[in-house]
Parts: sequence; structure tokens; C-alpha cells
Amino acid sequence: MKSILFPTRLLAAFFVLALFVGCGDDDGNNISTDQGTFSLEITDAPIDDPNVSAVFVTIAEVRLDGEPISGFQKTTVELSALQNGVTEMLFTTDLEAKTYNTLEIVLDDATDAAGNSPGAYVRTMDGAKTALTVAGDGALRVENTSVDIEQGTTTEAVIDFDLRKALLRSGGSYAFAGESRLESSLRYVEKDEVGTLSGTVTNATGEEGEVVIYAYAAGTYTDTEAEGDENNLFLNAVSSTRLSGSGDYQFAFLEAGDYELVAFSYQDEDNDGRLELAGEFRLTAGLSINLLNISVGVNSNTSANFTLSALLP
Repeated sequence: MKSILFPTRLLAAFFVLALFVGCGDDDGNNISTDQGTFSLEITDAPIDDPNVSAVFVTIAEVRLDGEPISGFQKTTVELSALQNGVTEMLFTTDLEAKTYNTLEIVLDDATDAAGNSPGAYVRTMDGAKTALTVAGDGALRVENTSVDIEQGTTTEAVIDFDLRKALLRSGGSYAFAGESRLESSLRYVEKDEVGTLSGTVTNATGEEGEVVIYAYAAGTYTDTEAEGDENNLFLNAVSSTRLSGSGDYQFAFLEAGDYELVAFSYQDEDNDGRLELAGEFRLTAGLSINLLNISVGVNSNTSANFTLSALLP
């Protein structure tokens, strides 16, 4: 019986071909892609309405440059529970290392993550639900977004969903604002580019009710921000926070930069169960603190204590 001999060069060619095929991925695509990790959390700035017990939204998809994030699971979030630096993780995933220019979240107002209706709603203190409807297909583009994914690194980001800007109130009812304003209520930041501003406030006025503090980019606040319909107040504020019962406040996830603070009183002056804007406080602070120009650095916790010295007419 004769044995069949293969030329050495032919055997080598077969070996290289087998090695090439074996290194391919499960899809038969042999082109490797450099990747980095992207994680996205969500948080909220408070709404100045004591009648609101909770606000729920359902996120059906998250898209980068129009493409859904693979593996993201439909999620229902209680936004009103995510304040003062508290966040909820939406996802962590590996992505192709490159710059993505648009980030969208798609809200489902019909059903929540468990299949129950509605998918977005306000729950008031008496337990009643008011359904919230999103205009169009529910896709909201987060403004000023550029997601830079680098090979072998993790990009950690947060979306601040500002309910004070996102919700419109009329009497005892609630509704989402139109698409443009709803999109402007979404603020995207990356954790390695932000800091925290916090402090203790002394109320020397004797005024009762809620105190809301607004943070503006330095030099951008004007008196007209506090005028007009209640649904159109303080729309240019970067963020807002309520003064706690112990006199503390905190702004989390502020991009590094210079800020000015203003504080306003909200009181139920007509005893209808809802807070109305009662006036602006005059603020005083120590010589080392300029409340019109407070610098917040990256990965820092800036402290600014001040006093509510008078309620302006």
C-alpha cells in the first residue's frame, strides 16, 4: 500500500488557513475591534411641589448615534427618589472605541417594565396617578452630548433628568412639557469632569416654607428668571436643590466651572395645598465666599455656607 505524501509548502498553507479560521469570532467576522466600557446612570433635580409623592418614567431604549445599546433592558425608574447625588444604574456595556455624537433615551409612556399601564406617571400624596404622555415616538435627544470611548478604559456618565423643567402643572394636574423643553431637561455629564457644591444655610429671616436654591453659570442669572408663569421659572438654571430640614444643601454632578447661587422661598399662601413662589432671599456669606462666583473643580467637593438674611419684596 502506497502512502500519500504532501509537499511541505502545501502542509504549511493548510496550517495557516486553519489558524486564521480558528481565530475568527462566533459570527465569522475576523476583524477585531478595539473596545472600551461605557456606563450610564440617571439622577434627578427636585420638583418644588409638596403634592407630588413620586414620578416614574420608563426607559425603553438608549441609543448612541441612532443605534440601540445592545443588551439594555427596559427599565422603570422612580426619578423623584434620585436626588442629592443618588443615582440608578441604567447599564454598563463594552462599545467600539470611538466618539459618539448623539445620545438618546426613548421613553415608553404606555407600559412600564413589568407590562403595567401607564409607563410614565405622577403619583400624588393621596395615592392618585396622573399619566404622563410623551410627544412623538418618545425618543429624546440629550443635548450637548459627545461620548468618547477609549480603548481599554471606562467612561462613567450620568443623565440628570430635571423634573422641575420637564413637568408642567395646571391646578392639580400634571403633564410632560413639549419635546424641545423635555430634551432641555436632560443634562449629560461624565463623572471625571464634575464636582460637588454643598454647604450649610442659616435662615435668619424667620420665614417658613420650602427654600429652593438654584445654581447658574456665573453671570447668567437675571431677575426675569423669577417672573411669569410658574411653569417658566428658572429655566436657565444649571441645577436646583431643596434646602433640607437641617439646613444643608448639595449640588451633585456639576461640571467644573464658576457658578452663582440664588435662593427663593416657596409658601402655601392661599392654603390650597400647593407651594407658590413667595420671593427671593438676600444672601450673605463670609469674606472668603463670593456667592456670585463659586469655582467648582473636577473631583472636588466645594463648600459654600451662607445666610438667608432677608426676604426681598
